[in-house]
Amino acid sequence: MKDDETARASRRLVSTEYVAECFWPGVTHDELAALDGRVRESADLTQNGTAPVRYLGAMLVPSDEVVFCFFEGALESVRAVATRAGVPFERILETVRVQGQ
Repeated sequence: MKDDETARASRRLVSTEYVAECFWPGVTHDELAALDGRVRESADLTQNGTAPVRYLGAMLVPSDEVVFCFFEGALESVRAVATRAGVPFERILETVRVQGQ
C-alpha cells in the first residue's frame, strides 16, 4: 500500500469497538429480534453514566450458527451490558473498523 493510501485508510478509522461472539445453535430470527431489543434496553441504561455503551447492532451467520453483537464503549461496560441483556457470548473481542468510501 502506498503512503498516501495508508494515510487515507488511517483517516477512515472510526474507533475501537467490541464484538460479542455467540455460538447459538438453532437461533431463530425471532430470538435474534428479542435479543436485539434486550441489548438496546441494556445499553440505554448506561447513557447517563460515566461509561456509556453504544449498541451498534447484531449479525447472524446462519450457516455457522453464530451471532455477532457489536458495541462501542469500555470493555467492562460492554461486558456488563451484554451480561445484563442475556447475550449468550463465548467471548468479547476488540475490533477495529475502517469506514468504506
